[in-house]
This record gives sequence, structure tokens and C-alpha cells, in this order.
Amino acid sequence: SFVLGKDIHHHQTLVRVSKEILKKAIEHIRDGVRIADIGGLIEAEAKKNGFKVVKNYGGHGVGRALHQEPLDLLNYRDPFDKRVFRKNSVVAVEVFISTDSIYGTTLRDGWTVIGDKGGFMAQQEHTMIVTDEHPFILTDMNGILNE
Repeated sequence: SFVLGKDIHHHQTLVRVSKEILKKAIEHIRDGVRIADIGGLIEAEAKKNGFKVVKNYGGHGVGRALHQEPLDLLNYRDPFDKRVFRKNSVVAVEVFISTDSIYGTTLRDGWTVIGDKGGFMAQQEHTMIVTDEHPFILTDMNGILNE
């Protein structure tokens, strides 16, 4: 997500925070880290900045298919999710935060997402290879983390 043109509706903070949350999540991902812990980090950072997480959108594994295991890399802590990130797996970490809504619905165009309680959303993502230390970001050229 980004603000196009002059920020007359004051959404730059929402966009900036979504990028900061993604960066912080990436800094914590490595082999053996619980997936739910990253979701908890995303949720805590969103709340700390006055935003909500969108609960029905999130990241996923990437490989022979665009969406594959591990599915449902959520933007909140699921206490029942005991999965961990595994070395050499490829995942897309997607941060979805909102000013008001906690659930989104994709419209018929297959692209536009509207929230259940209105407001505005921001989404950021990076695809990476999980390592023992910091992940290797495959989509680094998009410049999200360099702004």
C-alpha cells in the first residue's frame, strides 16, 4: 500500500506503520520461531499504534503453487497454532492493518478489499527464505523496507 499524490486524507501514518510492522516481523523470523509469535508481534504493534489487524487475510508458503503450506500466517496470535518456521522454507509474510475493521471481503473485481466496519486498510508483504538467522528476502527489490 502507498499514498498516491497529496495525503489529503491523512493515511500516510497507516501506510508507514504497516511497513514498520512488516520490517519488525521479518527481523524476528528464523528457523524454529513459532508462527503464532510473529502473528502476536504484528497484532501488538498494530494495537500500540492505534490500528487493528485484519484477521481473515495473511501470509502463506510459496513454492510450486503461489499459496501452499504453511497456510494462514495470521496477523494475530492463535494460541492453538504450534507450527514453527522451518529453515529453507519460502514464505510470504503479509501485514494487513486497518483503522476500523477486523475482517475484510474481496469484491467481485478480485482485487478490492473492503472492511466489515469501514475505515481504511494498508497491506505490505515480502517473500523470503527462512534461515537460521535473518531471512533472505526475495522481493527486496520492491523497496518497501528502504523507504
